[in-house]
Amino acid sequence: MTAAVPLPVLVPAGGGDGRQWRDRLELLSALIGGPGFDPLLRGDIIAFPRDHPVYWWGCRITGCERPRRENKMLCAGHEAQCRKACLAGADRAVWLREAAPLALTHARVPEPCWICGYRPAVRGVTRLCARHQHRWKHARGKAGGPGFGEWLAAQVPYDSYGGCRAAVCPELAYSPLGLCHGHESAYRFQGRPGGAGLPDAWFGRFEQAGRPVPVSYDDETTFGRWCQAALPLPRPGTVNLRGLAPLARAEIQSGLHAHAQAAEHAGWSLGWVQAIANACRGLDCLADLDTSRFDHTVRNAVTEMLAALQLVYLTPAETRDAGYLEYGHFGAGFSSRRGRFDLTAVSQRWLRDLLWDYTAAQLCSPQAPRSRGSYHNARRACVALSGFLEAHAPGGGHQPGLLSEEHAHAFAADLRHRASNGLPALGFSRADGKPSIVTGRSRNTVLNYARKIARHALDTGDADRIGLDRGFIVTLPHGGTMIQRTRRPFTDEIARALADPGNLARLAGTFDPFDRGIRDIWETIIATGRRSSEVIGLRLDCVGRYGGLPLLWHDQTKVGNYDEAIRIPEYIYQRITERQRKTLDRFEHHHGRPPGSAERARLALFSSPVRNLNGTRAISYHTFQAKFRQWVDQLDLGASCVAHQARHTLATRLLAHGAGLHHIRRYLGHVSAA
Repeated sequence: MTAAVPLPVLVPAGGGDGRQWRDRLELLSALIGGPGFDPLLRGDIIAFPRDHPVYWWGCRITGCERPRRENKMLCAGHEAQCRKACLAGADRAVWLREAAPLALTHARVPEPCWICGYRPAVRGVTRLCARHQHRWKHARGKAGGPGFGEWLAAQVPYDSYGGCRAAVCPELAYSPLGLCHGHESAYRFQGRPGGAGLPDAWFGRFEQAGRPVPVSYDDETTFGRWCQAALPLPRPGTVNLRGLAPLARAEIQSGLHAHAQAAEHAGWSLGWVQAIANACRGLDCLADLDTSRFDHTVRNAVTEMLAALQLVYLTPAETRDAGYLEYGHFGAGFSSRRGRFDLTAVSQRWLRDLLWDYTAAQLCSPQAPRSRGSYHNARRACVALSGFLEAHAPGGGHQPGLLSEEHAHAFAADLRHRASNGLPALGFSRADGKPSIVTGRSRNTVLNYARKIARHALDTGDADRIGLDRGFIVTLPHGGTMIQRTRRPFTDEIARALADPGNLARLAGTFDPFDRGIRDIWETIIATGRRSSEVIGLRLDCVGRYGGLPLLWHDQTKVGNYDEAIRIPEYIYQRITERQRKTLDRFEHHHGRPPGSAERARLALFSSPVRNLNGTRAISYHTFQAKFRQWVDQLDLGASCVAHQARHTLATRLLAHGAGLHHIRRYLGHVSAA
């Protein structure tokens, strides 16, 4: 996957009329105003519900009134209690179910005074402004004084101090200085720029006497600039976008909407979003933001926002001109197809366009490849052809009308020569920068895909349009059928080593320190002969007893057999049952409650820790293979081993014990049940 890169600069260095800036703002304004956009995200100040499905911010303990701590699931108070209880040996899931809720110590946003309505209340249960609080304290101190209700009925409201002078703040001013309590504290902490101040004992000398309170300044202009530049106060559940440039504000709103639309997404703390918004103040757009000041979590959020904006700002035709393809334009929703597919390594524009068109057609096809390997092979073939044409074709191959049969013959001959002599490929190298050596397998892949792309251009008429000679296309040879070497079964010695309890314990302890179930996956593969992907993708409720026998329910997607059941050994049943308990505990750890029936049905047994808040996505095939390979290399078995060999080993054991080949094929899922 190629990461999304920053969007191009909006305004040229030499100036300009900002047309591109306006065009982007118009696009986002239309999107935000459309019926599919969440109305909650349209305002300058976005107040999220406590239990919002994506941007929730309340502590997960039932009844707790406090906000969660950053991107944690609990408030600071419950986090401390839970940590102390777990250190004392308590089970976290049990503790979460039994924890008592905590009350707010003060309101998230200062409430207005009960009497005035236009002055903020000071902290306390009476909910009175400072002046009424002082009057009540004085009345309560008198012997035989009135009760609170009687006293309250006799009070009159006082004039408001107005709204906070900080441009971004929606709260009421706390004093005649014109700032809310939070911004007044921030003003003092920052050294009182401009020297704004109130007279000594102003409350008694002026306020209680009914006289206007004078405000003095050393430099009122400096104070005004501070009010304009002041940042919003952190408020749980709120994102304040006031004061941002219109485009930057719209981009953040659009990014929040796009993130909420994803079926699987990372958890974003609203504090992170507010930090992004604060950093954008004074900038025209999100692309101008320097993310080096942030940690990786906030940088990832900005990158995701920018990637979503690419799909809005740029059309597929524009990405074609720029030399890349956005998977999102074609609705590709697999994690391996996120972001951009870079085609700029193909130097000839006509060939790059043919590759773009071929890839787009594949993505739109009902039989689109399930993995990214096919797309990468097509790109590799075009890069190899591009490198050859650059070196050997007239004009570097940039004019397709100059190519003929002889160039196709020469390209195939060059590939065969390089494969026979172990020479590096033209045009590309490995990810580590080392030259990529042409092998018999890579030669066949390049020839096959170069032929596919050329034939696709012939079928669509693109070859005639660009003047590419038909002889060049039909001369490109077929690479031949790919040789698939059958994996041998494990030898008895290797099989014993891979099933040794001590080695299995090392697999779990050393190579799976966070207990994601690597050992459980491997032991299930050994015992059942299932494909690795079939075991990795198991759902939570995949086992059960039927007639007293333990059965495993799984999908054989390769042959289209879904919800198939096989009998499993008792110890595998027990391991999976224990894994179910751990998965449910993890869900409770993140959500503070057990899953509902609908949520439970979607849970993955071996859930991924990445972008998987709901627990529906399993760990990746690559993760399991990488851990398994590291373990096997550490065992030093003297032979290359892969997990798939366990499947062949089981087949030979079944054959040795009298099972027929047709029974073995059906059991292993080599044929469709239909």
